[in-house]
Amino acid sequence: MATELQAIAGNSQSATRGSLNLRRFVLLSWNNFIMYTRNRSALFWVILFPIGYMLLFGAIYGGKNVDPTNPASAKIISFMVPGLVVMSLMSNGIIGNASAMAVWRERGILRRLQTTPLPIWQMLLSRIIVQAFIMVLQAFILIGLSIVVFQASFDTIGLLEVVPVIIVTAIVCMAIGQMLAALVSKPETVQILTQVIYFPLLFLGGLFIPLDQLPQGIQVVGKYLPSAMMGDLIRAPLLSSYATGSTALTNLPFMVSLLGVLVYFLVAIILAVRFFKWN
Repeated sequence: MATELQAIAGNSQSATRGSLNLRRFVLLSWNNFIMYTRNRSALFWVILFPIGYMLLFGAIYGGKNVDPTNPASAKIISFMVPGLVVMSLMSNGIIGNASAMAVWRERGILRRLQTTPLPIWQMLLSRIIVQAFIMVLQAFILIGLSIVVFQASFDTIGLLEVVPVIIVTAIVCMAIGQMLAALVSKPETVQILTQVIYFPLLFLGGLFIPLDQLPQGIQVVGKYLPSAMMGDLIRAPLLSSYATGSTALTNLPFMVSLLGVLVYFLVAIILAVRFFKWN
């Protein structure tokens, strides 16, 4: 992996360090994509696991309505799918991204890349583009399967409006992953830290169980977690045309969730840049 990246980085030694060599950037992005698809562990946890999770709980609850007294209300599977999308984004962006950067640092890949003409921003931008593409693709695989298998209902216009929202949330997750990779050095420590952060975000952010059905203390804190805000941003356009009865569609107003997510992004980026280490 290090040799492949160094070879690509060294292909344009005649270019200035700050200039964008399109051919080099395309090769680097393609190489990142190939390496990602060869990572069977990442493919399982990021792509197959959320699909299996949806099929399991969709088979149990998918045919039921969020509001049992209102047949016109959205199905439970329609409420769950945005949470599954956020779960996939966090798996890829937080766990996958942080672990990959920690491994690259420990193996000396980042240090060797530093000696090439490749600007660090091009390497990071390449990873962001590749992973954002995979995240959006995975999100629509989940949405498409829920429609085909469980007849989930989503707002037609919302399916288009949610694309930039998914891209934004994917970038935020990757920024959090970069921050965690910058704050600690060892891959083993990164893995522990990401798991400690990932699971509370997963289960306390109202992604699968509406927050209004959880204890009051969790409701107060949970709605301000980044996972809850990202779930709000994705769920709002997808379910804007469907009633959910007594269950709240979102925990916070859309603009409040968007502002909160951007604050998390800025904090993550500042810390990632501040504590970034080559080795």
